Formats: sequence, structure tokens, C-alpha cells
Amino acid sequence: MKVLVIGAGPAGLVFASQLKQARPQWTIDIVEKNDEQEVLGWGVVLPGKPGQHPANPLSYLDAPEKLNPQFLEDFKLVHHNEPSLMSTGVLLCGVERRGLVHALRDKCRSQGIDIRFESPLLEHGELPLADYDLVVLANGVNHKTSHFTEALAPQVDYGRNKYIWYGTSQLFDQMNLVFRTHGKDIFIAHAYKYSDTMSTFVVECSEETYVRARLGEMSDEASAEYVAKVFQAELDGHGLVNQPGLGWRNFMTLSHDRCHDGKLVLLGDALQSGHFSIGHGTTMAVVTAQLLVKALCTEADVPAALRSFEERALPLVQLFRGHADNSRVWFETVEERMHLSSAEFVQSFDARRKSLPPMPEALAQNLRYALQR
Repeated sequence: MKVLVIGAGPAGLVFASQLKQARPQWTIDIVEKNDEQEVLGWGVVLPGKPGQHPANPLSYLDAPEKLNPQFLEDFKLVHHNEPSLMSTGVLLCGVERRGLVHALRDKCRSQGIDIRFESPLLEHGELPLADYDLVVLANGVNHKTSHFTEALAPQVDYGRNKYIWYGTSQLFDQMNLVFRTHGKDIFIAHAYKYSDTMSTFVVECSEETYVRARLGEMSDEASAEYVAKVFQAELDGHGLVNQPGLGWRNFMTLSHDRCHDGKLVLLGDALQSGHFSIGHGTTMAVVTAQLLVKALCTEADVPAALRSFEERALPLVQLFRGHADNSRVWFETVEERMHLSSAEFVQSFDARRKSLPPMPEALAQNLRYALQR
């Protein structure tokens, strides 16, 4: 059995590593369009402790403590300069995305999996289908611009808010959500630490605010300075650091009505992306990766495995999309609620979470099956 994985991000790497562990005699190759050092992003949020939660990709590394994970149990919401502290209800784990990706790549290499970077295969969109029994498309939202097949053409929707992903040396010991009024404008910051020295700092605002503040006309440095002044109370003199390729943009939701076509199958964000406000992107990458590994190891052949994978994975990622879309819309319409008292505002935020579609028992069984070791 020969398997090609396109994309050396968390979804493709966890899939390749777990499949190689289950079927060491199979040949698994990974190709990546970027060079080896180009990994976008700052910190990501994962569920639970490494080794204890199977949806945390750190659980599949030999020495996860080397990535200096940060554990977060408290949530702080700031509205009208009034902080409200509450429990997250679950243990969360912040970790550097770059370090996570490099560690997963090292894990794959140690298992004998070949990873080819700056692959011309991805530049020209020519898939060597005749050379492989299965091709896994795990290259995130980027596959929307590729001509893989008409059947797997994605549905793409864009959110109304602009957002940008910064890093900062200011440490946030809780999951922070800050709503800041700046003149006529409203800015929202999502912040949490992912190491002993750095935090993620995601900022969003309406399109009208973005235009009025002339953020699109500023350099990356000037934009970071402007936003740092808006959140100077939280940053306490620490600056915001930008990364090439992570400028202001509208959030893109990518989704599909099916997971596979012939030898091709979608995984992770290439199958379904979801808004950062619910923080499940990497978690769902692990879940779908595990579902695909189990399908390939239990079904009689590849076509049967892909049918089984779609039956279990698609309803889960569609529920995930419903949760993410509901959350995104709440943030996009927050101006309607800024006049509320802080207590009323927190109640509205909490109601947003409670109004999310419940998980039917059949889907809960699929989730438990995916994460069962």
C-alpha cells in the first residue's frame, strides 16, 4: 500500500504518523509546498494534557514537555474595562504552532516517512494518482485554488469582520477576551499564553472600523502599533509582533458536502475550517486523522475505507461548522450588545455557547470511536 499525503501540517502529520505506527509495512510519503522553515502562526489551543487527551496532538509525541505547553483553566472577559473571571470548564493547553509542527515532522521522519518540501507537485497541481493507492489532501484552506477534482471543489464563505493574528511577549495566564471601545470603533482581542515567554493575540473588528481606522493603508509595523495602543491596558508596554503572510483578512470558512472522490480524500482544514473563536481547528484535524487511520485499518479496501470515513467524519465536521458559524456571527454583531451592563454582556456571551447545536448521541459515538486508543 502506497499513500501520498499533501500538506505537512498537523492533520497530515498526525495521520501519517498514526498510520505508519499501525501499518509499518506501508509506504507513506508527504509533500509540502513551503520550505521547511515556513510555518505560519503563533500559539494554538489544544484540549487536555498530553498523554491524557487523545485529541491533543502532543499526546503522540515522545517528549511533549520540550514544547513548554501552558495549561489554562480560567477565562477572563473584559467589557467596559470590567473583568469577569470564570472557569473554562475544561483544561486547555496552549502551545507554539511552529514547535508543534516541527516536532510532528521529526516524529514522522523517525518512523521512516519521507517529507519533501517546496514540492513542484503542488505548484503545478499534477497529482501522481497512478503511483499511489491513496492521496490525502491535508494542505489546509490552500487547496481551494487547486484543480484537484470538480467533486471536491469547496464551498467558501467569508465572515464580515477583519482579523489579524499577532504574537506578544505579554503573558496572559487565562484565556482572555477583551472588548475595547476606541472612539466610535470596537476592537476585540483573543489572547492566551502558549509558552513561558509568548502569547497569541488575535484581534478582530468590523469592516467599517477597519476602513475608518485606515488600517489597510498602514504598514504592518504601523498597524501593530495602532492596535497595541488600543489594547495598551492589557499589553502594559509590550508590543505586538506580526508575521509575513498573516496580515488583515476576512475569516474564510471552507466546507464540503463529501470527503472523498476516487483515490482522493480530504482531511483537517482542507475538509472543513472553523472560526478561531471556538478554537477547535487542530483538535478536529486530530479527530479526522484518527477516523481515517481507523477506517483504512479496519475496512477491506480503500473504497470501503473512504465510505466509512465519510459516514463518520462528515457529520462531525458539519456540526463543528455549525458551532463555529454561530460563534462567528455573535462576534460580528457584538456592537448590538456593547451597551449592556457587564453582567448582561457576560450572560449574552454565555448564552451564545449554550445555544450551540447539541451533539446527537450517534455523533458522540463517532467522536468516542475516533479518540479511542
